[in-house]
Amino acid sequence: MLPYEKFLSRDFILRDWLAVDRTILANERTLLSYTRTALTLILAGLTFIRFFGPQLWAALGYVSLATGLIIWGIGLQRYLGKLQHYQAYVHEERGERSEQKVQTH
Repeated sequence: MLPYEKFLSRDFILRDWLAVDRTILANERTLLSYTRTALTLILAGLTFIRFFGPQLWAALGYVSLATGLIIWGIGLQRYLGKLQHYQAYVHEERGERSEQKVQTH
């Protein structure tokens, strides 16, 4: 038995829908935090590359630039994964998933 299995069978009420909305908004805030961090690292990297030339600081700039892009990619991947999970859960709660299962078989 899954930890939340007893809650899956009951109908959603307003409080439940609002909780889903809060969760989706929190997921969006997390994406914005990843984006902010990534942009900071990218801009720092570009600054090091532009103003310090081909020295050790420029190498730090390239590392910072790559790290920023990686962080943004990770944040976007997590956001899309969570969003897909929440959308599937909401569709399942509305009964849309069970109708799709019947149509696909």
